[in-house]
Amino acid sequence: MTWGGVVGSTIGVPVVDPADIAEVAAACLLDNQHTGGVYELTGPEVITPRRQAETIAAALGSPVRFHDLTREEANAEMVRFVPAELADDTLDIIGSPNPAELQISPDVERVLGRAPRPFADWVARNIAAFR
Repeated sequence: MTWGGVVGSTIGVPVVDPADIAEVAAACLLDNQHTGGVYELTGPEVITPRRQAETIAAALGSPVRFHDLTREEANAEMVRFVPAELADDTLDIIGSPNPAELQISPDVERVLGRAPRPFADWVARNIAAFR
């Protein structure tokens, strides 16, 4: 299996588990204390695309080859599915996250009373998609 990463496999962000997003949304809809609240949702750690591939490989118990893409290669793939401007903006964000995008937010824990799930938990729940 090959896992591709856009330019800079050493650049990570605190990837948030979609299940955490759903639980926070449900909590906000069900509890009036969150009315008007604004929350930044992140995962518990900054994780690089290369480390994500390693995590998937560990869960699979088989190698996952990581392939860095140049910006041009990534752009060519992305514009097949999204407008060119969105592809460019996304690549800018992925390739050069600003300091705020690298911060780990306490908001998942604040709302749910537990730490956000790590990437490895998401992989464990979704490993069948990688087989």
